[in-house]
Amino acid sequence: MQWKKVIIEDRFLSILALLGILLVIASFYFNSWFIFGAGLLIILITAANSYYLKHIGEGLVFENKRERNRYFIGDNGEWSLLFANHGLPIMKARLTVYFDSAVVPVSGEFHIHQSKVDVGMPVSLSRKEQTIIKIPFAAEKRGMSKIRRLELHIPHFFGFGDTILEFKDVINMEALVYPRPISVRNIDKHKSFKPGNSPSLFSVFEDSMGPIGTRDYLPTDSFNRINWKASARRMTLQTKEFERITEAGAVLFVNVVDGFSVTVLLEFLMSSIAEMAYFFHKANIPFSLCMNIRSAGATPFTYIPLGSGKDHLQKLLDILAIADYHSPTIPYDKMLFFYKRHIPAAPTMIHTGIRTEGADVYFKDFGRDGVQLLELQRGEEEKAVLEPLKLMMKEVAM
Repeated sequence: MQWKKVIIEDRFLSILALLGILLVIASFYFNSWFIFGAGLLIILITAANSYYLKHIGEGLVFENKRERNRYFIGDNGEWSLLFANHGLPIMKARLTVYFDSAVVPVSGEFHIHQSKVDVGMPVSLSRKEQTIIKIPFAAEKRGMSKIRRLELHIPHFFGFGDTILEFKDVINMEALVYPRPISVRNIDKHKSFKPGNSPSLFSVFEDSMGPIGTRDYLPTDSFNRINWKASARRMTLQTKEFERITEAGAVLFVNVVDGFSVTVLLEFLMSSIAEMAYFFHKANIPFSLCMNIRSAGATPFTYIPLGSGKDHLQKLLDILAIADYHSPTIPYDKMLFFYKRHIPAAPTMIHTGIRTEGADVYFKDFGRDGVQLLELQRGEEEKAVLEPLKLMMKEVAM
């Protein structure tokens, strides 16, 4: 059974049933069919009332389909709830839906209490009837909104009590609201000091196995770079040109902890990371995410491996939407330690959040390996800026 049932009977119903029984007994004493009929009618009404309250909702089915929709702040969407009734008719009931306040209804009466929204609406279902109840909403802020609870209050026809049905299972309907990106200055300044396989206009490394054309010979060009066939065709010396390549890729280290709780700058961090992810995606630069929110599995923190593409971007944005102030965390230093021991280093590392002295030990090691180190800082007008990471002067023992 999908529903947990609570029956609330009016005390007056018990008094009425007792009255009916007394009237039936009295009818034999007075030899009155009228009194007997009145007493029997009262007994039948109370019995029907109790039967309705106990059995109502036994054939009610809610289609608990798995659904995750994604929105940007300001988008409109809706919860679509399908009910089918195979039991007693449900009349003049009231459905109350509780969900997280990342989305809010766009019409009707609703209440918000402790980051939860509750909205109610009338419901009536005859036997063997299906209905779809739609709740339009607007995406108001970054986060994940889930339908947390469904309650159906069903009154009796005569008003002698109520039946409350509460859906027992976890409801699989979610709405993810992505963070609103903010400007990140110097985001295009990252570079690599290592060769690789990714094309770059500014790299000092070239792919010697992949010539892309020729140009006029310059006195500084090496003699073995001359393309003799092209020189013969043009009657002037031509030099081979090769595609410039570099080792591309950036890992975003996110420290969401400040002291013993999640930082108050969480929204700033999520918005900045979203902007950097959009930039890397557009430039086709592989990127990775390491966030010290605890995760089950072989990697004890939230981790997305180095990758690119639309699906990779969506996976990162999903994580940014889900992170909240109640997320379980691990120490930032432990996350860096695990990364250094088990995960190959990316050419560029970007630190975001509060940087501890213990974290500098690992960043020093990464810097010695030729990794470019950057740090996200808060700029003016709630904007962000990327600056070279300046290590703390104090030496920290491992």
